[in-house]
Amino acid sequence: MLIEQFHNKTVKIEDFQTTYIILSIENKTFRFDFKNKKESFVKKKEIGVLALYKQHPLLINHNETYCETYINSSPEKIDLFVDDIQKSIEESLKGWRHWKDYIKIKTGINEQVFLQNIQKGSGKLLNAPFSILEKLEKVCSKHHVLIRHFGDKIIKPHQLLMINNQFVIAEDFIFRNT
Repeated sequence: MLIEQFHNKTVKIEDFQTTYIILSIENKTFRFDFKNKKESFVKKKEIGVLALYKQHPLLINHNETYCETYINSSPEKIDLFVDDIQKSIEESLKGWRHWKDYIKIKTGINEQVFLQNIQKGSGKLLNAPFSILEKLEKVCSKHHVLIRHFGDKIIKPHQLLMINNQFVIAEDFIFRNT
């Protein structure tokens, strides 16, 4: 049984653990195990509409490899450059994550170092999924800023199961008899 057949159906979260979720759908109970769960935010039992996504702003971090990016020249207008970076990243995230996560998490730098590196035109800029890097490249081109990135562009498909504002991201959701 595939979880896809329950997309847009009203479900009730009966139980959940770190490795599975049990849902009541049309008066029947189904257990779905998480294959290689990457992230979850399931906190309470509730009724809602099940949505399953293969493309979603929350999936960017898991579907795409990260590229480490370094700045090699400084912009004329630092504030405008930073604003454009923020806008380009937020355009991809659509409010689901914070743009500064790609500066602070997995980079070893903080916002102050990020701004210093931009000012001096040298150093680590961010570490982000490659679709965000592609938008960053356009911003850098607009501001005549040189960057260099490291990392391969590889897609690793994951799925997002969402019920109201609760979600699980995993490679797959596997049906198990309850």
